[in-house]
Amino acid sequence: MRQFFVFALLLLTFSGFSQETIKLTIAVKNKQGNKIEGVEVSFLNINQLIDSKENEKLVYNNLAKGYYELLISAEGYASVIWKGQLNNTQEISILMEYNSVKLDEVVVSSDKKQVNILSTPGSISSINAKQIRDMRIWEIKDLSGFAPNLFIANSGDNRNVTGIRGMVTTSYDQSVATYVDGVAQFNLDTYIPQLNEIESIDIIRGAQGTFYGRNAMGGVINITTKKPANTRQINAGVQFGNYGQKRINAAVNAPIIKNKLFLGLSALHDTKNGFYTNEFLNKKFDKQQQTMLNLQLKYFLGKGWSLQGDLKQYIAKNDGAFPLVNDMKALFEKPYTLSQNLTSSMRDNSSNVSIVAKHKGKKTDITLQHARQRNYRYYENTLDADFSPADIVGIYNNYGKDFNTVSVMTNELRFNSVKSATNRAFDWSAGIYQFTQKSPTKQATVFGNDAGLFGVPDKNFSIISINKGENNGIAAYGHMSYKVNDKVTVNGGMRIDRENRQLTIGSEYEKQPRPAFPMMADTTGKSTYGAFSPKLGIQFQASAQQLLYLSFSRGFRSGGLTSISSDPSQVPLSAYNPEFSNMFEAGIKGKDKNNQFRYAIAAFYNKVLDIQTPFLVLPDAVTIIRNAGEMNAWGLEAEMEVKLAKGLSVQYAGGLTSAQYAVLGVVSNGAQVDLSGNKQVFTPSTTNYFATQYQTSIAAHELMFRMEYNLTGKQYFDLANTIEQKAYGLLNFRSGIRTKHFDISVWGRNLLGKKYINYAYDFGAAHLGNPRMIGVGLGWRL
Repeated sequence: MRQFFVFALLLLTFSGFSQETIKLTIAVKNKQGNKIEGVEVSFLNINQLIDSKENEKLVYNNLAKGYYELLISAEGYASVIWKGQLNNTQEISILMEYNSVKLDEVVVSSDKKQVNILSTPGSISSINAKQIRDMRIWEIKDLSGFAPNLFIANSGDNRNVTGIRGMVTTSYDQSVATYVDGVAQFNLDTYIPQLNEIESIDIIRGAQGTFYGRNAMGGVINITTKKPANTRQINAGVQFGNYGQKRINAAVNAPIIKNKLFLGLSALHDTKNGFYTNEFLNKKFDKQQQTMLNLQLKYFLGKGWSLQGDLKQYIAKNDGAFPLVNDMKALFEKPYTLSQNLTSSMRDNSSNVSIVAKHKGKKTDITLQHARQRNYRYYENTLDADFSPADIVGIYNNYGKDFNTVSVMTNELRFNSVKSATNRAFDWSAGIYQFTQKSPTKQATVFGNDAGLFGVPDKNFSIISINKGENNGIAAYGHMSYKVNDKVTVNGGMRIDRENRQLTIGSEYEKQPRPAFPMMADTTGKSTYGAFSPKLGIQFQASAQQLLYLSFSRGFRSGGLTSISSDPSQVPLSAYNPEFSNMFEAGIKGKDKNNQFRYAIAAFYNKVLDIQTPFLVLPDAVTIIRNAGEMNAWGLEAEMEVKLAKGLSVQYAGGLTSAQYAVLGVVSNGAQVDLSGNKQVFTPSTTNYFATQYQTSIAAHELMFRMEYNLTGKQYFDLANTIEQKAYGLLNFRSGIRTKHFDISVWGRNLLGKKYINYAYDFGAAHLGNPRMIGVGLGWRL
């Protein structure tokens, strides 16, 4: 690992050659010829800030000659993309129109680069900062259904299970990767669910193994936070809702040294009294509070160099992390009511630190990223594991920070070609990636006074399981695209991953007040595996407004070793192989010349091999994984957005997925059971998202009203397909007024009060989706 840093630093040191520079001036006006205030210009794939303003024009000095793509945006106006070659000092003029009559141009982070959505093959849904505000997206799970065939759920512990196109799992290594500011949220242990000060969110559908590697079989959710710049920006807000909902956020972005050093700081505190009542104890069950901090420093070194440092801290307390009910009839007859004799707060503390060095070169751009993630999650007391008033069994893991602390380190060095006047046909990327992970866990299955109800001959004792995992991996990847002519481009790439896993296990028996004694001495297992992830495609640019494409891509989920549990029939240290998806996709996307109508249509087929099937071992809630079969998935997707009239827009995103096991064999009650032909879990047959929004201006104040209907199709939650949720729809709304310095809004979620299963375990315990919520918000900015 040390050699990696030495090599990277030497490479970065000697690549900083001097370049001839030019000056760029940008004049931005509206259709009426008036100047526009608060214009923001983003140079795609590079860091560049305004040096000065001259006669209301934006001036950029010391730009290297080359090809540039710019995204120009301003509050109340539709964003514009400008692209071209800059060889000499020059001035460009940009004409912007109100967003009440035109749609925004869309820039997405595809293949780890910022590109126009109409120039990249593949299915991508994107949301900008304004849309995030208008849609009232506070958490990652709020994205469920917004993109076709996207479903997100959790059991009340804020650790989301995310599925796209039938690629989903309840294990800790997910099928859909989540990235925040270019850093992978490595698994559910290092996952931060809350959102604050977000610039954009891209949902990339389909296997993304070539660029993103492990655990991107179904796709990637790419989240980008707002970055500090030369303009000082301060904002704060508060939201109040029923169920004790209170959400406070604040942020400041400002230059410390103009054109050189910049600071960004944001904070969020979210609390609610919870939705569930514990009848046994006659009190609220799932009261929660979550706090998040984000500190950013950006430094321009000169000659194309920049450094970006990020520190994200997430602290949460959940007084009822698993509001589950075993009886499906009672779940709906007495909604949001449960009865548990044991209660415990779950403490969650996650940190994510990263530093990124970037260099804008004449022919090659360089990115070097180093990140560290750490999570400490534990239950303060014994947690109820039978979800009943009886004292049968519980879970305890509060053994100090030496256990249940997951730490991850990742490093990536990436090179990208730079477009120029002489090289516009050939584009390439290449990189290397490395990670290490440590995850020691210690957890006791506590059998109580009523353990006999589970057929246990003893009572008031604990079986303690200890698992110490150490994993590391390295990967190399490359990708290229070649423009055959003005219409046709071919692309291809591949990635090779190599991972090593080591797991040391042990178990103890404890019956207080006597000390614990070993049941199984420490035993270590090891496994090594590799993965090859190719990508091929061809695209046809019918016009500047329309793109057709055909592609194949491969993704994989990591292999590993099974943990030890209290169930002696589950053999620990059994190796399981990586799971592979092979995705074929064809699509078309485009817009009209006036940028008032945008659409995308795609069809896909996915062959999944070596399916990793997670089995939850009760009562200690340990997940055992086996390779249990193969799956075929196919589907259709459509997206559309149109400006029907001035200020009135309509949006639709719909998906159809048929994900069925071609081969699936599981063990139940000691017997082999063939479940071939069954449907995939956590995969709605359809998703349909409808939205309409009206906005207008009165005395320079923006008024908006938005209605959404999110229809989720029939789905199953267990492999036997016995736990079923029929199709249901959720109605949401938000209305607000936005002045120069203030925002006032009212909002509602699940207005019809629909009761539906959002999450269920294969043993039958289920969790309802959130009830009707209504609230108001007030924001201030400077």
